[in-house]
Amino acid sequence: MLGRGYYLALAREHAKRLFGMKEDAELAAFMDELKTAPEMKKSDRVLDIGSVWDPLHRIMTDGELDPSGGDFPESHIVLGGRQLHHGSDFSSILIRPDMVGFVSEALNGLKQIEVRAKFDALPASYTKPRGDKEFAELWLAVQKMRVFFDAAAENLEAVVFTVKYA
Repeated sequence: MLGRGYYLALAREHAKRLFGMKEDAELAAFMDELKTAPEMKKSDRVLDIGSVWDPLHRIMTDGELDPSGGDFPESHIVLGGRQLHHGSDFSSILIRPDMVGFVSEALNGLKQIEVRAKFDALPASYTKPRGDKEFAELWLAVQKMRVFFDAAAENLEAVVFTVKYA
């Protein structure tokens, strides 16, 4: 089962801590710390997108969950970017500050009708429901991601996408 996906906008001090980490367990604990930190939530630097990260990555790339699939900047919307950890337990992917603006532009360029067509055309490897409710959830997440990435780009912040697999 796929877990909940989170985006974290990193302040300079968080980025410094992140780059000093050598162990996966330390990275996982740091991601959990940031996801639940009151100051991160209060400043809108945490975005919970639930499980819509799965179809969104597929829509933005080649239809699969391949971190290397697709073209930049669309590939970096979810699983592209620098793989900090990608295993059976969790994934954490860094989008550098100089790339965040390009991802923001890609998100802002998405058209609902085109995303819906790609959602409906996902390959058989995507086995989750594809109804109106599921698409509405996905499109709402895209709207929230636009605001989140616009702010991160404006603040020149790195962004980490992280998910723990259940």
